[in-house]
Order: sequence, then C-alpha cells, then structure tokens
Amino acid sequence: MPVLEEHFAFLRRRFDVVLPGEPLRPGRLSVCLSFDDGYADFYAHVFPLLEKFSLRALLAVPTAFILPETVVPMAERLSVTQSEAMQGELFQTRAPFCTWEELRRMVSSGRVQIASHSHRHLDLRRDDVDVEFEAAHSKSLLEQNLGCRISTFVYPFGSVNARAHSTVMRHYSFALRVGSALNSSWRPYRQPLCRVGADETPDLARRLHWHHRATYALKWGANLLRAARGKWQPRPAPGTAGSPG
Repeated sequence: MPVLEEHFAFLRRRFDVVLPGEPLRPGRLSVCLSFDDGYADFYAHVFPLLEKFSLRALLAVPTAFILPETVVPMAERLSVTQSEAMQGELFQTRAPFCTWEELRRMVSSGRVQIASHSHRHLDLRRDDVDVEFEAAHSKSLLEQNLGCRISTFVYPFGSVNARAHSTVMRHYSFALRVGSALNSSWRPYRQPLCRVGADETPDLARRLHWHHRATYALKWGANLLRAARGKWQPRPAPGTAGSPG
C-alpha cells in the first residue's frame, strides 16, 4: 500500500497523531487517524504500517460481524468486497472482518484503540433502529472481549441526528461523525466531533494544506453556530411535556 505508506510517513514528520481524549498542543494541528468497519485488510495492511511508523489509530468495529477466530486464508478474506461483507451470513463463512483474536493482538500492541461502530452497522437516524441497543450492546461486547474500556463511538455512515447523539453520549465520552470540519477540542460544544475524509486521497499534504484547513475552520464555526441554536438538542416526542403537540 504505497500511498498509505506515504501518508503515514508524512503524518509522522509533520503532526501530532493522537487518540480521543489525549492532550492537544496549543497552536498546533493534531491528527486523529480513524478507520471504519474493522475489515480484515486493516489487520493485514494498516496495522503493520502503524507499527512501522510508530503511529496509533482508532478502529471502529461493528460487533455483530466479529468472529472469535478464523482459519479462512487471508487472501480469501480480502477478496470479499465492502458491498458483500455485511450481506446476510457471508461474514460467518469468509471472515471479511477482523476477528476478536486479531483485535486483541492489535490492542495489546498499543498501536490500535477500538471504538464502537454500533452493533449491526445501521443508520442510527432511522426511526426503526434501537439506538440504545446499538450503543450499549456493542460497548458491552467490546469491553468483555477486549478487556479494556471503550470510550469512543463512531457513527455508521458518519451520519447522526440529535436523538441518536443524545442516546450515544449516555454511554461514551466521545462520538465521531463525518463533517469535514476542524475540532477545537475533544468535547465540542453540544455536538459530535467531526472528521475529514481521506478516502481515495493520493496527496494528503494537499488535503491538509492551509487553504483546505481554512475551509475546515469555517465549517467548524458554522457547526458551532448551529449547535448554539439548538441543532443537537433532541426534540420532545409529540404529546410529551415541552412539545406543542
């Protein structure tokens, strides 16, 4: 993975690479590396590069798809496409995700911190999704199987609304969404943390150039204004106290 290796080398030279909750140096841009879904390619390709460059990353895991261990050859596991991996019971036979055994090894290395990515990787904005179950059950499984505290939640598809965020924050210290904006601290005012996407990015230096960072800073300001206006305050259900219905 030459492109990812170049990215890691660049980050190692230029930035503080941190994990949620760690101290941030004033006046310096810090970067939190985050990867979603826990596919086997993270263990096969990303984890060795983290060790090579002495970097750390956050890996968001949907617990419903994690097997205890597997004897499926890595080549077969890597051949499963992302669109196939969560379909039906295919994960049981072809193991396209990291196993609990692999996750424990990465955690024990100190190079990988695990986050919840919900249990079944559903869009938590949907009315038919039990957000409480997705947040609490995934946290419980991760802590039981990995033997460490799980403090971060990464929203599936990067999407969230006020109702889901309110529920998630009863169980986690940090919650991450997509948003392409900077964060001024680990605890942004009344809102989830934002992430800047880097998928299919051949030139990470350009993505983090000052003019892009200025755009991310403007989005941070807009997010702060929306939060102050109550965007992330869940609305009472119709017919309950405080609602007009």
